[in-house]
Amino acid sequence: MGLWGTTTADDDKPKFLPVDSNAAGSSGARENIIAVKGGWGLSPGLAASGNDNTDAQPEVLVCVRNIAEAMGNASVIGLDWTDATVGDAGLFDLTVTFDEAVDITSAAWTNNQVVTNKAYILLARLGIADMASDSTIAAQYFSGSGTNQLVFRGRVTTNAAAGYIGFNKLAIVFDGTATLDEEDGRSSLAIRQEAGTASTPTLGDRIILNGSAATVATVNGALTQSDQLAINTVSGATLAVGQVITVKDTSGDAAAITDADGGTGLSTDNTLTITAVASQILVTVSEPITIANDVVLLASTDGAEELNAESIDLRIAGPEFATRTDVTGIARVGETLGGDILLEQGTPDSDNGEDRIVQDTAAHENDGIDLEDFTSGLALYSQAGSSSGTADVLTGITVAAS
Repeated sequence: MGLWGTTTADDDKPKFLPVDSNAAGSSGARENIIAVKGGWGLSPGLAASGNDNTDAQPEVLVCVRNIAEAMGNASVIGLDWTDATVGDAGLFDLTVTFDEAVDITSAAWTNNQVVTNKAYILLARLGIADMASDSTIAAQYFSGSGTNQLVFRGRVTTNAAAGYIGFNKLAIVFDGTATLDEEDGRSSLAIRQEAGTASTPTLGDRIILNGSAATVATVNGALTQSDQLAINTVSGATLAVGQVITVKDTSGDAAAITDADGGTGLSTDNTLTITAVASQILVTVSEPITIANDVVLLASTDGAEELNAESIDLRIAGPEFATRTDVTGIARVGETLGGDILLEQGTPDSDNGEDRIVQDTAAHENDGIDLEDFTSGLALYSQAGSSSGTADVLTGITVAAS
């Protein structure tokens, strides 16, 4: 088995680090490991990283080529909160952990339920009697941009009865102008093709828009690593700053544009743009290119824009997309799902307290005796109402009556 891999599974993160953050050493724990451009890196701003600057360059612990690209969009890998009885109309925080650092744009947090242009998680205040939703709670983005852990702060809506908190919607919702971007500037909300399709053999490329109102332009004179592009024929819309440049004939000229490293991805990947327009026959492009004479190009006003979702499902990333689960089946950050009851350390048959108490019956011989869900590491457990109903609630959080 390798010492690391390229998925969000704990077994693929550097094995010289402990899984549990409660056992973190001087190099941190696997919970603190994120995918960065150079490989597996340590989240900045932690005690293990040596400073409290969350904007610092992450320390690369293991070099892995193209790991951030291989993992696709930033994915949720954990949830946590502080156990408490929240006062009526009180505040509480949810911490969402991603597998890489993310930058979030969200209107400033407010002490109410207004979500205009904000990122938020919609929760429900559940009545203790029937476990039905008495009101919703919009836990709005509060802090953490630039790191892999985002804090969402919610204000409990007032109610005469005590209760619990559960999820109204298993998602982080992005209203209006709210966005979530990865460190390369691309959106974490981008919709991707399924990995393994003909055009995306491994990773699952982002789905982008074809340009509308495209300008057709023919190169006037070959270039060798120059950013000054001369044009002799223009048809369609006017050339303008910000337009995306690609080759028009992707069958015959698919590799017509070459970058400084000899790569030809610029021909079709929508990353080459016009940065200045001297005239309709001479423009400056975003980087030096090599291109032959008479190649026909397209200049698109809205090409390469990503097709984005409006929310991120709170589905916890496993080694493969097919193995993801929602938060009702995961352990909280720093906890495990194991709920076996152990013998007290020092008892005659305890083997230093590491033995489980097991059953001695024919049907369940040697099976462990598990803790109740609400005392285990589960993020959510099923709670029955005092008179009727059941619902999944956040482990360790209750709400006081008004």
